[in-house]
Amino acid sequence: MKRLRKWTLYIVYTILVTGFFLYYLFPSQTAKDYIYSYMGGRYPDYSVTISEIKPMFPPGLIFRSVGLAFQGDEWIEVDRFSVRPRYLSIFSARKTILFNASAYSGKIRGTINLEKGDKNYTIEAATDLEGIRIEEIARIQEFSGRKVAGIWDSKILYAGSTRLDGKVDISTRIMDCEVGLTHPVFSIDNIAFDSVDAELSINRRQLLLKHCTAAGSQLDGKLTGVVAFRNPIGKSRLDLKGNMMPHHLLMASLKKVVPESLLPKKKPGEKGYPLKLYGTIDKPKFSLR
Repeated sequence: MKRLRKWTLYIVYTILVTGFFLYYLFPSQTAKDYIYSYMGGRYPDYSVTISEIKPMFPPGLIFRSVGLAFQGDEWIEVDRFSVRPRYLSIFSARKTILFNASAYSGKIRGTINLEKGDKNYTIEAATDLEGIRIEEIARIQEFSGRKVAGIWDSKILYAGSTRLDGKVDISTRIMDCEVGLTHPVFSIDNIAFDSVDAELSINRRQLLLKHCTAAGSQLDGKLTGVVAFRNPIGKSRLDLKGNMMPHHLLMASLKKVVPESLLPKKKPGEKGYPLKLYGTIDKPKFSLR
């Protein structure tokens, strides 16, 4: 009995010491160099920055201060990112990776399924975003050229390959949404919505907006349509149609600054005014007729 206890203590001690040295002596820089080299060789348009990599228990890795950039422009910045395999999948052809992240005052979690194909790995990924503060995402503010704020929840599904040529389906909701306006035809500073709900699909050629419904104290609206991608992205073509029901205060402001020829002469119907957005992302145009 004493011998068994002795060996048990010895095994526990060995595990603890090994775990201690694995954690504190983990070759973080070597791991980062490998990731940088892999991304540079496989996806040259993308680059990653990582402050630190550490092992975790259950077995996995923790990444701190992670940034993802596309062609030199940073798109995503994550405070903490952890990743681990689904352990039983290690022994099957279909590997599953679980990940969690903290970013923009919210949470990101999801799974990635990898399976070896003829030329590349096929990928199926599912990601949930919860409580993301849009105003903290610098890329959105820079891209839109105005203040955009709100609390963002979303479900994102990707199906494709490691060439990143697949399709993305998104179901999203933004609460307490606020969009600053810089278009010269508006005299008001921003448009606010209580909620914005949308479903869309994205591939390399276009963004298909299946539906977008916005509700707020200033106006309610619905949109569907297509954004055809061009390079640079600001030249992408807009073809969006729907209805807008402005409430009294917003309509009074519009009448002060919008040319009469652009405003509908009839009172809004049950669904509101017909709305059309066209032009490009850099130079959007609209019609309420």
